[in-house]
Amino acid sequence: MVSVLPSPWHPDRRWADPLIALLALIALLAAGLTLQARRGSSHRPATRATLQGQILEATLAGPRLLARTQVTPREWAKARAQLKDPWDLALLAVLMAELGDPAEAQALAGASVPPGPGGERFRQAFLAAYGQGPVPEAAVRAEVRTRLGNAYGAALLEARLLDRQGGAEAAAALRAQARSALLSRLLVLGGLGLVVMAFAAGGLGVGIYLWITRAQPPVRPLPEWGLSGRAAALVFLGWFMAFFAAGNLALLLLSPWPALRWAAVPLGTLFHAAVGVRLICWAEGLTFRELWARVAPGPTARNLGWGVAFLALAVLLVMAVALATSLVLKPDQSPQRDLQELLRGLSGWAPSLAMFAVVAGLAPFFEELLFRGFLFPVLARRGRVAAALLGSALLFGAIHLQPAGLPTLGTLGLAMALAVRQTGSLWPAILVHACWNGSVFVLMRALA
Repeated sequence: MVSVLPSPWHPDRRWADPLIALLALIALLAAGLTLQARRGSSHRPATRATLQGQILEATLAGPRLLARTQVTPREWAKARAQLKDPWDLALLAVLMAELGDPAEAQALAGASVPPGPGGERFRQAFLAAYGQGPVPEAAVRAEVRTRLGNAYGAALLEARLLDRQGGAEAAAALRAQARSALLSRLLVLGGLGLVVMAFAAGGLGVGIYLWITRAQPPVRPLPEWGLSGRAAALVFLGWFMAFFAAGNLALLLLSPWPALRWAAVPLGTLFHAAVGVRLICWAEGLTFRELWARVAPGPTARNLGWGVAFLALAVLLVMAVALATSLVLKPDQSPQRDLQELLRGLSGWAPSLAMFAVVAGLAPFFEELLFRGFLFPVLARRGRVAAALLGSALLFGAIHLQPAGLPTLGTLGLAMALAVRQTGSLWPAILVHACWNGSVFVLMRALA
């Protein structure tokens, strides 16, 4: 076991500089390979309707269900432009056949049949429901419903097939059940929208307050670090190596048990978080208790109150940046598609609880310790606070290796760095991060 240094680390530049250059080169190479792999994964068609398709399903069908309004041709065209995955387009074809122009729906279904045997089964079910084809077997129809998201559109397709078989009562019951489920989703999305708008309004007030009081000194100074800049770079790059190795190592350990593949994320996160914490403690000559006392001082209640305020500010800033980037960037695959697919594949309360504990607990705790508790104060030394705010935010966004999500992730990182700058404590940033990740997790699971 590596012993704790009695004082902060100041490595000799003669060997530290070449090592930093080597580790940085390896990190860039690893990041490039990961981005290339993710780019190939993002362009590979999904095996079922995505979260984006299911949200669009609710927004298209919901107004017709509640207000009996028709979906306009412009809305259909906009939806078709936003959706990229074949199964999302297949779901759109079903909705169009039910709520719009059946002839146009037939053309859309024929032009965007998902690849593979699943797509052929969808084509059979669609033709049987809205044409003159033979009704597929129950197992085929069950697979098609699952791939369409097993929600409103999938239920309407199945109801049409039941009508073809003479099961009018069962079809009517299924349609009623589908309407009830759609209303529940609309309530969830509507409630979430109201909460987001309320937080955005509060965030505007927080932003105005911070601007008015910008000349006042912060409540508490940033944590002070005694290690040198070279030592900080080595700590960060060492954690980065562990970050890349952790996921692959966890997948390798779990390869004999495919059903436990989901556990690679919790195990990998535990591994690289432990390595990162140990490196920081070792380089600064601290125990973990001393480290935590340094980065999270002050009354907890006050810090958590500031956390709620900066959560509102984060919502406002991310909404503004997302709106601005949507005007110049064309629609693309979700930057969190891999996570969405992983969460959709979870079954049982134990895996879901474990993933939630990692996504909304361990990951925010460690990432805030590394980026806002350690990296941001180190970069802010000698009064370079503005550069540290921007640099730590960009690094936080870049480390997720999601180019499409860099503007919003960087903005979120900036809001959390501002929280630490204002309070001198890590607790507000942890609260913002945990609430953000937890709400995204719950939304994904609710629509899965």
